[in-house]
Amino acid sequence: MFRYQYTAMIATSQKDENGDIISQSQTAFLCDYQPNVKDLAISVGGSSIPISFILLVPKSCIVSFDTGSDITCNGSTGTVVLAVPYKFGKIIYVKG
Repeated sequence: MFRYQYTAMIATSQKDENGDIISQSQTAFLCDYQPNVKDLAISVGGSSIPISFILLVPKSCIVSFDTGSDITCNGSTGTVVLAVPYKFGKIIYVKG
């Protein structure tokens, strides 16, 4: 069994000097998909946000996980709430 067996897609965009989106594309990356996070909510900026799924990505992943980016993995779609670095890579918390 391989640790990072799922392929996820994240929407990445390029913006001009005014902050307007010039172009948008999808970037694929390998991850470990954790959909069983029933009743998990995290506190971000004083608000409690329910989490739909968690992605674990390896250190070798060079994708930028900006808050508000759209992610799709294994049929689930959501928005990045928080990206936390840890010993083996990053933990990405996604709300549905």
